[in-house]
Amino acid sequence: MADPRTTGYTDEDLARLPDRDDPGDYRHPFARDYDRLVHTTAFRRLQGKTGVVAPGEADFFRTRLTHTIEVSQLARRLGWKLGAHPDVVEAAAIMHDFGHAPFGHVGEEELNDAIDDTARAWGLDPDAVGGYEGNAQTFRLVTVRLTGSTAQPGLNLTRATLDAAIKYPWERGEVSTRKWCFYPTERELAAWVREPVADERRHTKSFEAQVMEWADDVAYAVHDLEDFFLAGSLPLALLTQSGSAREQVAAQLVERRQRRGKLSTTPPSNPAHYTASDLTAAFEELFTEPQGPFEGFRTLSGEFDGSLESRQALRLMRKRLINRLVHSVAPRDAHAPPRRHLNDLAIPRDARLVDDVLRDLLWVFVIEHPRMATYQHGQRRIVRELFQMHADAVRADRADVSVFPRDLQPPLRALLASSDRANADVEVLRLVADHVGAMTDDGAARLHRRMTGHVDRGFSDLL
Repeated sequence: MADPRTTGYTDEDLARLPDRDDPGDYRHPFARDYDRLVHTTAFRRLQGKTGVVAPGEADFFRTRLTHTIEVSQLARRLGWKLGAHPDVVEAAAIMHDFGHAPFGHVGEEELNDAIDDTARAWGLDPDAVGGYEGNAQTFRLVTVRLTGSTAQPGLNLTRATLDAAIKYPWERGEVSTRKWCFYPTERELAAWVREPVADERRHTKSFEAQVMEWADDVAYAVHDLEDFFLAGSLPLALLTQSGSAREQVAAQLVERRQRRGKLSTTPPSNPAHYTASDLTAAFEELFTEPQGPFEGFRTLSGEFDGSLESRQALRLMRKRLINRLVHSVAPRDAHAPPRRHLNDLAIPRDARLVDDVLRDLLWVFVIEHPRMATYQHGQRRIVRELFQMHADAVRADRADVSVFPRDLQPPLRALLASSDRANADVEVLRLVADHVGAMTDDGAARLHRRMTGHVDRGFSDLL
């Protein structure tokens, strides 16, 4: 008997553009998608990209690759539990950070600004170029492959798998100027993926994408908490043992949310919103409930010391938080199949609130710390200058593509020879962004040193 999780997907869901599959392949189409993704360069490069801190800071910190593997594990188990095809949600999780720029979100923000500034300087509409957003870059990476001077289908994934990785199904400015999933250059491909989606769900992510996104949120919140307790940056023991410490930190959490306009002043009608008192109460309960996730920290003397007791406290925290957050969700409609746009994921308000509290703790104690701010200032400069140097190289009267990798040189030459200057310039900027955005943290830093003359020797320094 066929497992119900592997049925219920239509020919439209399984479609590829174009269909080049071997009819004799024994694998399910979604399994082929997953297999293609794990053998990509983009997947391997995640080992050299920032999670919260750069790879190599310490051996216990998660990199963007280990985070991705953990998200894919949670997504697969959660998809299986809810009745969605596990290969679809796991494949979406594997590729969800392919477009991650070097140095994390600060690199993404700086690359977006650099593209916009250069577009204006070249006389282009920035929205016609599309800026830079990690999710949109992921879609571009898996759908487009450059061969010589032409673009061909990329990994040729099924429509359902592509849709499962689309968290923000719109172009920049269509719904949001902060998050989006499509550049104008991939407009036709995006339209094909979303073609079967009903008009009323035009800007709604698929059920599988909602599962993948929740797995990502849970992994980020719980695992970063673990990493930075190990690093001595999060006083989890103090927060379980001191009411005054909890009061001070709760005030910081509230202030941060208020500063970002994320708190309601009256009882909210939207279950995803909450008041300062909701936030404070959830934080207090989380660290004081008798058999809660932080129970093991009540007897610790302070920060992590490598003892068996501290390791057990971490394991208990991780297990209880993940179980609470993962098992709290369910399909919104118990009678509709958990497939693409036939259902949605219901996330209880309490679970979302706990997840937000955990993530905000990381911001208060780590990301907004001056040590991180000064560190990120230099990272922004590297990304900005790398993009500008490469853009200048192909904008000058005598364009020089030799500073680009050999696979990008033929399409760049073809574009530079085009008579359609405006459209060609848009594509050129996208290729420059592809090049800079694909770099690992170390690769970007080393290339920046080479291109600014800060190396004594460099020919044998393989990038």
